[in-house]
Amino acid sequence: MTITTHTHIKVFLVDDHEIFRNGLKQLIDSEPDMEVVGEACDGETAMQALNTVTPEVIIMDIRMPGINGIETSQAILKQHPQGKVLFFSLYDSPDYVAKALEMGASGYVLKDTSNKIFLNAIRTVHKGRFYFIGDVSDVLVKKYQDLQKTSGHKALASVEISLSKREEQILRMIDDDLSNREIAEALNVSVRTVEAHRLNILRKFQAGNMEEVLTFCKENGIIK
Repeated sequence: MTITTHTHIKVFLVDDHEIFRNGLKQLIDSEPDMEVVGEACDGETAMQALNTVTPEVIIMDIRMPGINGIETSQAILKQHPQGKVLFFSLYDSPDYVAKALEMGASGYVLKDTSNKIFLNAIRTVHKGRFYFIGDVSDVLVKKYQDLQKTSGHKALASVEISLSKREEQILRMIDDDLSNREIAEALNVSVRTVEAHRLNILRKFQAGNMEEVLTFCKENGIIK
């Protein structure tokens, strides 16, 4: 007889509103493939609690009393580098979104999103992918376009580049003029995942558009 064991995605909640946390806990615990293993009302409490539990996905609010979500996440990822931080916020401020991406967040969704999208975001970042909803993606693109206007090629010249194999693959496909949908179909991933990879590439190069990234990569032998 074969016994099948089911592994749950271990989720940790950090939000200063107790009623909101309770609602998230009920939603997550009702799913067959995930469970809440801990929760905290602020950053300091979260860091203390994470000495005793090791979650796989950390749902993090941005604005909290005391240490904010960005600073808390930076400290947590140093302590638990394998953890995935998914920001769940009311705010789509360009500064918040950009800082979240820069500090290593795996995703950023807004609190007015649907339950389905929220749960899908948890599953996506748990698999090691990125999840940034459409509005947030627009904010990120604008942020790096603004950076491009102010810094030009200097940003590329000074950045230390470390691309994953998947990012190199996507860059080559972009260079072949494939659309996000065509890339997604070829790699058997979602269009949203491709968009997230593109944004992460822009972040790494501190560039405002892919044309500049591709030019730099070809000139420096990063891609042929």
